[in-house]
Order: sequence, then C-alpha cells, then structure tokens
Amino acid sequence: MPRLVPGSKGNKQLWTCLVCGRQFLTPNKYHSCGFYSLEDHFKGKDPSVRDLYDALLEVLEQFGPIQVFPVKTCIIFQAEVQFAAAIPHRRWLEGYLWLKWQAVHPAIRHIEMGIFRDYGHIFRLSRREDLDEKLISLPHKAYILGILT
Repeated sequence: MPRLVPGSKGNKQLWTCLVCGRQFLTPNKYHSCGFYSLEDHFKGKDPSVRDLYDALLEVLEQFGPIQVFPVKTCIIFQAEVQFAAAIPHRRWLEGYLWLKWQAVHPAIRHIEMGIFRDYGHIFRLSRREDLDEKLISLPHKAYILGILT
C-alpha cells in the first residue's frame, strides 16, 4: 500500500517503482533502477568508514522513520522524499543533504545550487567527533523539510 505524505496538501500518495521499490512524490520519476547492496559500498574501505556510516544512520533514525536505499553512486536516506545521502570513500564518509538555504559548518566542503532553489551541502566525516550538535541539526532540518514537502 502506498505511503501518504503527511505534510503535503491533500496527503498525496507516494508512487512506488514496480522494478526497484523506491518511492517518490512524482509518478514515473526518472531514477536509476538497480539492486545494490550496502556492503558493496564499503568494499575496499577502511572499517572506520562503516563506523562513521553507522553513526550517521543512528543520528538520522532519531529524527523519525526513514528508508535507506543503496543506489549505484551513493546511499540515499529518505523520509517522504530524499533528504540526505552518504558516499563512502576509502578513509572518510562524504555526506550530502538538501536545504532551502546555504548553511555554514566547518565540515561542509561545498554547496551547490539545485533546482527549485534548493542547496546541496556536501560534508565530510573523518571521525565520529565530526558529527557535532550543530552538524546534526542540519540533516534534521533537511528531514523536516522532506516531510513537509
């Protein structure tokens, strides 16, 4: 049964891809269908990178229900819409989140302007301490924006 988007007007139903099972606000949304495992993303990576991923996931799950979708190039975190992603590198974890404004934090390496006036924030986690309270507040805000879409 399709999930409903609680924050949206009229409680829209999410469209589910019949091939890969991912859910989207937009019916027939273009995406790269495929079946990728979480383990594939961590092959050849330092074990500390998996620890960083686990720490990030633990933080994100505190915000509310999320789904995790390993796709070809990254690991997507989705509430009602995608709000963050992770890209494991050999010795660090790169994070990505979407906000309606440009946030500032020492871990943020790059900000890119997206469509619909969204800003993609790319941050780097090299150690658990990088997940400080201020950085944690940013994906929380992205999560809230995602369920209010």
